[in-house]
Amino acid sequence: MATNPINTYSSISFNPIIVFPSEKKPSWHKKFLQSKYFKYMKKILYVILIINLMGWGNMILFITIGVANKTMPDENTRKMWIEIGLQVINGLIFIMIVGQTPCRIRDLYHFYREKHRPALLQRHKYTKNIIWLQLILWSLILNSIFQLVVAICMWSMDMYKRPMWIVNVFGGLSLVSGVFAGLAQFIFGRIAKKKEKMEQESASIF
Repeated sequence: MATNPINTYSSISFNPIIVFPSEKKPSWHKKFLQSKYFKYMKKILYVILIINLMGWGNMILFITIGVANKTMPDENTRKMWIEIGLQVINGLIFIMIVGQTPCRIRDLYHFYREKHRPALLQRHKYTKNIIWLQLILWSLILNSIFQLVVAICMWSMDMYKRPMWIVNVFGGLSLVSGVFAGLAQFIFGRIAKKKEKMEQESASIF
């Protein structure tokens, strides 16, 4: 009597743990990106960016709550400076996010291409869980898309015809997606560094 063949794949379970490939010798531009000079430059640029965001944001806040009414008694003048502040903040955030968008698209493309995945894993060593890595990459892509929608609304419409609810909704979504990705990378990075330090300490003992 013939028997039904046993499906050998039925017992295979999905394992979301990633095994990192061996590291290759970095090129000169990668060495520069990992150098102390580049890190200092990034910190200086981030400080300048944060100072500008805080300065223009505080100006908008003071005008909105009426602190600047004595210096700006005219309502049209106040609206004009609020618009200028919003455009400057939008421009700074847009430059920062758009500058990272090509790398985000590249990482997402490499994630779904097996032959490119080793290069991706070298850039994202903070987690070995492929599910979390996928969530982070998609959050970064959504952050770029939402900010692009905000920029289009801000630059294609004047302050009197622009629907602010679109700016507020997509600006909020951009903020949430960006904060989620950044916070996840920070937490997983700290965990990975602590684990690596513990492994080095245990190896030095033996």
